[in-house]
Amino acid sequence: MDFECQFQCEIRAYGASPALTIRLTTRASDIARLFDEGYASIMRYLDSLGKAAVGPPFAVYYTMDMERLDVEFGFPVEEGIEGNDSITASTTPSGKAATCLYIGPYEEVEPAYDALMQWIDENDFESTGVAYEIYLNDPGSTLPDFLKTQVSLFLKS
Repeated sequence: MDFECQFQCEIRAYGASPALTIRLTTRASDIARLFDEGYASIMRYLDSLGKAAVGPPFAVYYTMDMERLDVEFGFPVEEGIEGNDSITASTTPSGKAATCLYIGPYEEVEPAYDALMQWIDENDFESTGVAYEIYLNDPGSTLPDFLKTQVSLFLKS
């Protein structure tokens, strides 16, 4: 497959922003259910505080072991919001990353990662192994084929 025809890869610098997150280790097969429950829990918590997310939901994958994914997910929020028992006050990841826009069902995102890894290799960069996904539209009101995800792989300095 010719990934360059499908994905426009580029470098982006991300800055850290305040966030509320949940971090856990899970199997890839359980991620959709955990995201549904976790994102809803964070939104209920924000609502109980009279607050709202200030950006789209995201997930950070610290490992890509599909049987033991170390993942942190949540929403960017305004400064100064504390967490609770299961929700942590955190930040979005920061640093330089290779990134591309993926459009389609979440479970079919692998070609975007393949394209990024190929682009990183061809441009003499090295990945840290940390992946960052920003979910740009709502799966509750968007058909799976039209879901937009900004997929990024952080780069070593």
